[in-house]
Amino acid sequence: MPSSHKRRANAASETETTPSASRRRRQSEETDSSPAPDSDNDGPSAPTSTDGMVKKLVRLAISSEYSRLPIRRNDISAKVLGEQGSRQFKLVFDQAQREMRQRFGMEMTELPAREKVTITQRRAAQKTEKPSSANKSWIVTSTLPLAYRSPDILIPTKAPSLYTESTYTGLYSFIIAVIVLNGGSLAEQKLDRYLSRTNAEIATPVDRTDKLLQRLCKEGYIIKTREMDGGEEVIEYVLGPRGKIEVGTSGVAGLVRTVYGKEKGDHEGLTQLQREELEDFEGKLGRSLGIEPAPVRANGVDGASDVGDARVNGSAEDREAPQSSWPRRSSRRAPTQEEEEEDSDSEEYEEE
Repeated sequence: MPSSHKRRANAASETETTPSASRRRRQSEETDSSPAPDSDNDGPSAPTSTDGMVKKLVRLAISSEYSRLPIRRNDISAKVLGEQGSRQFKLVFDQAQREMRQRFGMEMTELPAREKVTITQRRAAQKTEKPSSANKSWIVTSTLPLAYRSPDILIPTKAPSLYTESTYTGLYSFIIAVIVLNGGSLAEQKLDRYLSRTNAEIATPVDRTDKLLQRLCKEGYIIKTREMDGGEEVIEYVLGPRGKIEVGTSGVAGLVRTVYGKEKGDHEGLTQLQREELEDFEGKLGRSLGIEPAPVRANGVDGASDVGDARVNGSAEDREAPQSSWPRRSSRRAPTQEEEEEDSDSEEYEEE
């Protein structure tokens, strides 16, 4: 009897403890199998890799434009996307464009391809295949309305100095204007004559004339071409990709109107004779630039303020050359003998 009582007691104790043990095991299994709580719900979400690439692209665009360097797709792939983000180019580029438009009033504008003007370049282009998208490049332009692009609002940058930057803007605007007004190409000898008339054939307030032209070619404002014609070398200047975007035909038209005092807002109450003179001026300007003449209204030229794109830093943001941008004759100095010797020994700049 005592042994049987002990066996029944042990069996009862096992029966009592089994359900509780099984419940504990089930609870522990459910706890282990349940997903970990999302820590992001308690606070702001952590920045993703795409956000970081967008910020890098915005910084690259602004810093490149400060140096007047094109934003190349190869640089974006190498410095922004890396190996892992090569397939996210469109997503990152579109988001960077949206951020620049909303926060900075800027956007990246694609540069046109360089025109094949010489016979050698055209023959080489026929042999090559369709240009790859990897060769695309952009510059930063403004998205602000024209009303906010006046020189009073957007002044030239202070680096290296306000006067140097505005003078440089006036010089390249003038050179681009004479090239466009001469049909899109200008011989080197003829450009020298134009610079001589403005007392800039040797030196300018920015730099020596030959170095200034080299800089304009390097930054894409103009292109220097060389071609042999009957055993003689013909050197010409044509409009470059950056010059087409920043100044362009409409920018040249605005500059010419400003020089001749035909800009919008100065023609209220025109007489019949003045109206005819303005229409004649617009007709000549349209024929020179190969565009339709702007219609003349009683209060001035319709669209006279519509000029080409310009730099976002304000040096030409009004899309015309501001009066303060033209070089002052009193600031020019005569080159020294040492500079003249260096000028004669300097090598000719050639197109890349």
